[in-house]
Amino acid sequence: MRKLILSISVILLMCACGGQTQKPTQENDSATTSVEKTETKGASAKDIPDFVTRVYNKVNEVMSQQVVNTSVLDSAFFTPSYTELYKKVRKAEEGKSFDNMCFVEYMPFTQGLIVPITITDIKADMLTDNTAEVFYEMRDKEDVVKMWWHLVYANAEWRIDDWKNDPEEENSMADRMREYLAK
Repeated sequence: MRKLILSISVILLMCACGGQTQKPTQENDSATTSVEKTETKGASAKDIPDFVTRVYNKVNEVMSQQVVNTSVLDSAFFTPSYTELYKKVRKAEEGKSFDNMCFVEYMPFTQGLIVPITITDIKADMLTDNTAEVFYEMRDKEDVVKMWWHLVYANAEWRIDDWKNDPEEENSMADRMREYLAK
């Protein structure tokens, strides 16, 4: 009789749980915690210095190769909207003589410096929940260039949306490209 009551109790308990058993509390808590960490991980100014360093590690790698393919850098670090704007400028310049081209030397990552380039004095500020600006200096053996980037955080990564090689300058590169295309 006891076995019958115990069996019925187990069956009723399984029916009430839908045939599922609960995992130990410790496992549920750790799973919940890791999900929460993933969901709350977002744009942060403290991640920007690592992003800038990662960009210049790649710049130094790409620029030290015998055949340099800068499109690898553009696609890896610029926003799609910025890349599209640049493509429009290149298309507008097709067939123009060298003297009439607006963006003859386009290398936002080196600005004429010779690799290896080192980065110093990185200062980042959040502008909105998913945009930021970063100021830094890049150096080779002889020269220093101050830079400014406008960054956008999307798909869990920072991307460059605009830049200037003189942070004090009024117009950014995207502004200058839009003005050029409007002419």
